[in-house]
Order: sequence, then structure tokens, then C-alpha cells
Amino acid sequence: MLIERRLQQIRILQQDGKWAEARRQLDGMIAEFPVNPSIRRAMALHASGSGQAALALEHMEVALRLAPDSADLQFQLGCLRAHAGKYPEALELFQKTTALMPLHADSWYFLGITLLRLKRDMEALSALRNAHRVDPSHPKALRALADLEFRIGYPVDALPLFRELMRLDPDDIDACLKNSETLSRLGFHDQAIALYQAALRRQPAVADLWMALAQAEEDNDDREAAEQAYSRALELKPGWAFPVSGLLGLKRGGASEALVRRAVEMQADPMLPDPDRALIGYELGKVFDGRSQHAMAMASWDDANAARKRLIGEPDLPHLYSSVDRTVELFRREFFANHGLSGSQDQRMVFIVGMPRSGTTLTEQIIASHPQAHGCGELPDLALIVRNIPVQLGIRAGWPEFVTSMTESTLQESIARYTQAATRHAPAAALRLVDKAPLNFYYLGLVAMMFPQARIIWCRRDPRDVAVSIYGENFALEEKIATSWSGIGHYINLQERLMRHWQAVLPLPILESSYESLVSSPEEQARRIIDFTGLEWDAACLDFHLSGRGVQTPSRWQVKQPMHTRSVGRWRNYEAELAPLLDVLDNPPA
Repeated sequence: MLIERRLQQIRILQQDGKWAEARRQLDGMIAEFPVNPSIRRAMALHASGSGQAALALEHMEVALRLAPDSADLQFQLGCLRAHAGKYPEALELFQKTTALMPLHADSWYFLGITLLRLKRDMEALSALRNAHRVDPSHPKALRALADLEFRIGYPVDALPLFRELMRLDPDDIDACLKNSETLSRLGFHDQAIALYQAALRRQPAVADLWMALAQAEEDNDDREAAEQAYSRALELKPGWAFPVSGLLGLKRGGASEALVRRAVEMQADPMLPDPDRALIGYELGKVFDGRSQHAMAMASWDDANAARKRLIGEPDLPHLYSSVDRTVELFRREFFANHGLSGSQDQRMVFIVGMPRSGTTLTEQIIASHPQAHGCGELPDLALIVRNIPVQLGIRAGWPEFVTSMTESTLQESIARYTQAATRHAPAAALRLVDKAPLNFYYLGLVAMMFPQARIIWCRRDPRDVAVSIYGENFALEEKIATSWSGIGHYINLQERLMRHWQAVLPLPILESSYESLVSSPEEQARRIIDFTGLEWDAACLDFHLSGRGVQTPSRWQVKQPMHTRSVGRWRNYEAELAPLLDVLDNPPA
């Protein structure tokens, strides 16, 4: 009790700002009681509070050696190690404290944050979910979990968390932006727009809100409202690249001279940050392309891709080739005959795959215009399932090796999660559900395990046209492969190799659909596609451009027009640039 009273007096000194006197008394107590863990802990916290990180670690480590079974000391030392950037050492301690104190929310929270620092996001997600379960009112855990659910791509799970953050603070801009974007990702565009508008009534001078509203209006197929919101964002932040690129994207070849001049001046500024340079460059290139100023378009795209490459680095081609090699080796005919798991007998699933910009959106819109079909858009859920399964199984193996360890319960959980996403906005009577995420071609082996009654449509297009379209598109940051002609060529070759493999081994029907044939013979090819899905022909499938259906892809405005052949052979406008692409395409891997 005497020691505790003296420590309490020291805490009062610290609260009064008398840190030197507190330190003098702590030094005296350590000399008097050198093996007392509470005094060592107090000295560690004092040193931490006065910016002496090394000394804090030293005393807390001594304290834990003196009381090795103390969960509190393990937690405190973990916090100090994490603060010092020693994340692996901190992780070990937080794992121990969560085992010793499973109802201690802070332990789960700090375990989750440490895992995030170590880039182990899926494990961090589990820890932060536990922190929120133990203490739903823990403010830091609530925000961290909401942000991670949002970033990883689980919008259904993120939405109630952002709603709670907004309930706690209706003027929390970050929560409002993410809440609304989550609604957009889930297809609730009207609700997202209403939320932005409500926030802007309270805070009309926040440019970020106007920018987000513009993007939501564009997703909701309202060009006029999007243009007004982009313009207001630009008025509030005149040098902001985001609304400039948004307006360029809306107008393309019809952009005003004043807007184009502004974008050209921004691009010419050597101090323009690379993220802004990429945004401006991709969209300005499309403006010049729309005006048939092809040399200027290519120069702008070169500038954008150079900036993007400086931001994200070069593609890891050996890793990509290895992944495809391992996929081909693992998924053979006998695998599907012998894996022993029970997939869903749901016959509604249609997966449209292929290279980006190969006609996947157009194909989806044709099917989705059928009264008995529903277009799901580009669902991220299959890729998320692939990323999450190893964590569920508690194994280190990634794709594709983890499929050999899958259990029946894991497969059924994956089926349920995917089906929930695919049916979110679908009419109950829909006979076909169409997912047009093109890169799902990587995971068709898992698709066959989950949905053995599914249908696959492989969209194909002249690879030179595909490459030009990709090179000029502002793809997600992780798509390093899209920033160089040779990289795009390797990607096309690997996609071709993998799809030919799936044709040979998958127990699923695969329809090859040629973009050039589709736009030159629309009804014939549309009938062929609809017949493949197992539906009766309906003339509405040729009137997809009149549907008013929102489209959240770079092709959103093209598919609002009737089919045309203007993009066929577009590569000829850029033929002089394509040598690196053609060299790779002409020499595919064996």
C-alpha cells in the first residue's frame, strides 16, 4: 500500500506538469525497490510520456521479466513496441494478451492495428471485428473497422459501421463520404446522392462532398447533375485535378476550349504531383482522341502512364507467369472429378470474362435487358472470396493452392456470400444473374467448384484495340500491368493461355464472343448470346441503350448508344507506338 500511495503521488505530479520531480521520485523508488514491477511500469510510462522511447522499452521489459504472467504488462510492452515501430515483436505480445484477456477490447484493437502495419489485412479484419464485438462503443475500433471493411471491399459489413459513425457525428465528412460511397458500391445510388445532398445543406463549401456527389450522379446516369457538381467542386478548389478530370471524362471530344486549356496548363506544370498528372493525362488523352488529334492523345497517355509507373512501380511479370503456371498445373480434368465438394446447383449464374475493354459491358447490357435476366455489374466478391479463404482455413497457401485444402463449410460459406451479392438488387423472378467482372477469368476453377451449373462467356476483341483502350484508361492503382505496351501484351497472352486451358478442362460451357462480330452483326450475335444463356429471345436485348440502367465502368457512356463499329480498328491511329506490344503478342509463352 505504501508503494501504491507513493506512485499515486507521482501520478499527481505528472498531472500537474512536474515531470522532473516525478522522475526524481521514481529514480529513488527504483533504487529502493529494484525488483518491483509496478515501479518499473510507472517509470516506463513516465519515460514514454516524456518522449524517451528507448528508456520506456527498457523499463517495461524489466517489469515483464519480473512479472511474466501479467497480461497487463504484456499489453503495455506491446503498445510501446508498436509505437517504436517494432511490429513483429508487438504482434507476439498482443496475440498473447488477447488469449489471456479475450474481453479486453484494447488488446484486440491494437492487435488489429499492428496486423495492418504488417500488411496482413485479412487477419487485422478478424481482430478488429473482435474488438468491436467486445466493445461496440470503442470509438477507435469502430472507425478502424469501418475503414478496413470499406477498403478491403466488404460494403455490406462497412455500411452499418459508417452509419453509426455518422449518428455519433453527423458532420463527420470522412464518414459521410465513405458511407455514401459504400451505398454506391451496393447499387443504392439514390440513397448515396440523398446523403451527399443532406451533408451539403449543412456544409455547402466542402469541395470533397461536391466531388463525391458528382461521381455518384455520374454512376446514376445523370450527366447534367454530375457536370454541375464537378463544376461546383472546381469553383471551391480551382486547381484540383479531380473535378477537372471528371469534367473532361464527361465531355471528352466535346470538352470546352477553356476546360482543355486549363487541363493542358496543369499538365505542363513540372510541379504537378504524379497522382494529379495521371488523372489529367488519361482524360485529356481521351479528349484529344475524340478530336482525332492522335499524336497529342498518345503524348498525354504516355505522360499519365509514366506518372502512374512512378507511383506504383513496374509489374511483377515473373509472379504473374508463375501464378498462371500453377493454376494450369493444379486445375486439370481429374481435379474437378475428384475434389469431393458439393457446389450449388443454382443455374442462374452467368460470368462474363476476358480482357478489360473487350466488350464485357456491352455483352452484360444485352443480357441484362432481357426481362428474365439481371445485370449485377462488376462484382468484386469472387476476388474477395479468393483473398479471404486462406484466412478462414488458417493456412498460408494462396491462390490457387488453397483449393486443395478447402472444406465443405468453407465452400458453402463462399457460395452464400457470392449469392447474396449477386441477388442484392435482382428481382426474385430473375432466371439469370450476370457478373461481368472481366478478371474473373483467373478464378474460373473456383467458379466451377462453387457453381457447377454456371455459364461462362469469354469476350474477345482484336488485342491491338484492347491494348490501346487499356493504355488510355485510368485503371485501379494495383493494375501495374496496364502502364506499358509490353506489360499489356504479356497480360493478353496470359489471359489467352488461361482461357484456352479452361476451355479444355472446365466442366462448364464457355461461349467465345467476338466484339467485332457483335457490333457488325448485332442481332445475330445477340441472339447467339441469349440462346447460350438458356433464355428465349426478346427484342429488348437490342435496345439496351434505352434501359436507363446505371453502369459503373469506364464504358458507362458508350453503352448508352446503339451498337456501332467506330471503335473497330482504332489501333491503326496509334500503329507507330505499338511495336513493344506486337513483339510480345507475336511471341506468347509456350
